This record gives sequence, C-alpha cells and structure tokens, in this order.
Amino acid sequence: MSECEQDTASAAAPTSNHNEDGDNEEAGSEAAEFVSLPPPLEPEPIKQRHPKSQPTDEAPPEPPPNEDEMPPPPPRIGSSQAGSSVLIMTPDEIIEAYERALQEGQEEDGETDGEKKKSGWLNRPISVKSTLRAVRDGLLFVVGGFLRFVRRLDMHGGGTGNNINFVEGLIDFLAGSLGGAAQVYVSQPLDTVKVKLQTFPEAYRGMLDCFLSTYRKDGVLRGLYAGSVPAVFANVAENSVLFAAYGGCQKFVAFCVGKETAGDLTTVQNACAGSLAACFSTLTLCPTELIKCKLQALREMKNFVEPAHPQDIRTPWTLTRYIWRTEGIRGFYRGLSSTFLREMPGYFFFFGSYEGTRELLRRDDQSKDDIGPLRTMIAGAIGGVCLWTSTFPADVIKSRIQVKNLNESMFAVGADIVRREGVLALYRGLLPSVLRTIPATATLFVVYEYTKRALSATL
Repeated sequence: MSECEQDTASAAAPTSNHNEDGDNEEAGSEAAEFVSLPPPLEPEPIKQRHPKSQPTDEAPPEPPPNEDEMPPPPPRIGSSQAGSSVLIMTPDEIIEAYERALQEGQEEDGETDGEKKKSGWLNRPISVKSTLRAVRDGLLFVVGGFLRFVRRLDMHGGGTGNNINFVEGLIDFLAGSLGGAAQVYVSQPLDTVKVKLQTFPEAYRGMLDCFLSTYRKDGVLRGLYAGSVPAVFANVAENSVLFAAYGGCQKFVAFCVGKETAGDLTTVQNACAGSLAACFSTLTLCPTELIKCKLQALREMKNFVEPAHPQDIRTPWTLTRYIWRTEGIRGFYRGLSSTFLREMPGYFFFFGSYEGTRELLRRDDQSKDDIGPLRTMIAGAIGGVCLWTSTFPADVIKSRIQVKNLNESMFAVGADIVRREGVLALYRGLLPSVLRTIPATATLFVVYEYTKRALSATL
C-alpha cells in the first residue's frame, strides 16, 4: 500500500469508528475536509445546457428535460408568438406589428415573382391592352391599400370586430359604382329613346323613328347621349347604395329567418332583401334621374310643355340651378312616390330572378359565384327583363310627372293616361327598354361581380 493510500485510509477510519480518541478524530476530519471532498464541478452537463452558443448550419437537437434548467422567457408582446396578447398591445405596438407583418408579406411576394416581373417589365411592348392593365393594377393597388388600412383598424379595433361589415359594405359600394358607370355608357342611347316615347308619344311614330330623328337633329353626344353625366351620377348613386344595402339586407333577412349566412338564403328571401335595399337607393336615385329625364327630353319640353323655357339650359349644372331657383328642394323629389312604386317591387323580381337563374345555371360542384362571366351576364339580363316588364307602368307615370312638372298624384296621372290614351300607353317604350336592359344589366353584374372579387383579393 502506498503512502497516499495509507493517508486516505487513516483519514477515513475516524469517521467510521466512534470508539477512537479525540486526536485521531480531529486529524481525520481535517483530512476529509481538505483531501477527500472534491469540488462539485461538472463542466460537461453545463456545456449541454447551452447548445445554441455554437452556431451550426443545422438546428441543434433539443436538450433532455432538466428540472434545474430555467424556463425560456415569454415572447415579447407584439411578436408573432404572443398569440391572443394582441388585445393588450399598445397602439404603437399594434402599428409596429402591422408594419412588420406587411413588410414580411411584401418581401415574400418579392422573392416569389418580383424578380421575374422586374426583369420582363422593360421588354413589354406598349399597347392599349397593357396600358389598361397597368391602370387597372394601379387602381387596385391604391384601393386595396385603403381597404387593408380599414381592415387593420378592424383587426385592432378593441376586439369588437364591428368594422368587418363596413369593409364588406365598402367593397360592395365601390363595385356597384363601377357597375353603374359601365351600365350607362352601354345603354344610354336606348334609354333616351325610351324616355322620349314615354313622355311625348305623339311626336314620334315608333322606336326607330325616334332614334333616327334624335340622331339627325342633335347628333350622338347631345342627342342620343343627352343626360349621360347625370345618368352616370344616378346609376352610380343607385347601384352603389343598392348593392351596399343589398349585402346588409341579406344579413338582416338571414338573421330574421334564422339562417347562419347570407349564402343560405332562398331565392324568395334574396328577392325580399333586394326589395328592402331598393328603399335606400330610391332616395339617392330620384333627384339625379329627374335631371337625366329632363335633359333627355329637353327639346320636346321646350316645344310642347314650356315654350318660354330658358334657352340657356343645356347642361346638368344650369338645369340644376334652374330647378333650385324655381322649385327648391321639393323640385328634385318630384315623382318620389312613383319611383318607390317602381323600385321596390321591381328589385324584388330583379334580384329574385337573378339569384334564381344563377342557382339554375351552376353545376353541382360549384357555387353561384363561380359560374363564369357568360352565365353571370345571362342571369343579369334575365333579371333586368323581369324588372322592366313588371314595373314599366310605374316608370311611365314617373317620367310624365318629372318631365312635365305635373303636381297630381301618381294614381291620378295613371288614370288620366288610361282615359286619354288607353291601357297600352302605360307600356309605350317597353321595347327599347327591354333591348336596353339586356346588355345593360349583363354589363352591370359582370363588372360588379368581378370588381368585388378583385377588391376582395387585395385584402
């Protein structure tokens, strides 16, 4: 036995034997304190606790669970790991998180197709199609940025979520505005012929005679497209409010009948929602349509109704000032009751036939929104024909009241027309209306549906 082993054995002996003397116990305890107790250092387990200190290309394996190891710190509020803590974020943190998420999304888009678009942009030939596409993309970028801003306000609006319906209504409003503007320039010439045949049937022998006479006397812009500016305002105002209110009325009807979503409504329930939405659009339609009808029949009005009519009234602005100066605000709402009588039942048949036709034209494996542009145009055309054939007498009465400045009620005017001209006079101008409404409503619904889809895709 070596000297070191003997010392160790002699140091360990006092601890196991209690019958030894005191001197040996002191010596043994000192030896145990300085010799037999090594320092509790374990370098290898400590290195295993921090595997991330060594940067590697591959992710390090997760360390085994250790009770002595401290838990990781909680994620910072506003980071992507915070989960539902967005409800307690400050406004600055909300804006920072949104901007960071937006920047990450833009970087991802740039990595996928940004380089390809950038490299081929200068090599594209400049044409009318590419210019229109660039204008479309620019408008979608601007409007989409605004919609995303509104959506961001909804996402961080205190957790209420009430702005979701506002964003959807805004998309319906914009899509309806574009659809109404497109509808005017497709159908304005035949609409002018319709108004002239309704208000002054004695001046023309028929639709073709009215069309050719208007073209010879006043040309295209001042004749066939007379009143197109207020017509644009009228259609934009009507269709934007109509489609914005239609989405809300669908949800209201779904709530009343106990349906979960508006997509579960039946054809009759959609028709009721359309009739209710027309109540709101009529209030914006009546003043602008009155100015449109007066401008369309301006020549006949000067010759048959008011020979002393001011000759300087040729534009919507001068006519608006003249009505305001002579009749006040009530002059713009002349014929409001007959407009209600035309719009509310008319749009019951309009939306009912439109939604019903879309339901019939869809395949079993697709929804009504995916039937394509051709079937959408067919459904819109059928809806327009049903609208005008069901409520055309009310439209004739409205046009007479507005253009000829009649102060009688709509029932008195209708009875006078039947007594003087017969029942068929209430349907005078129906043919140009039907011919006009087929391309007009087809264009309206195609522009509306695809504009709504494009704007929704920007969110």
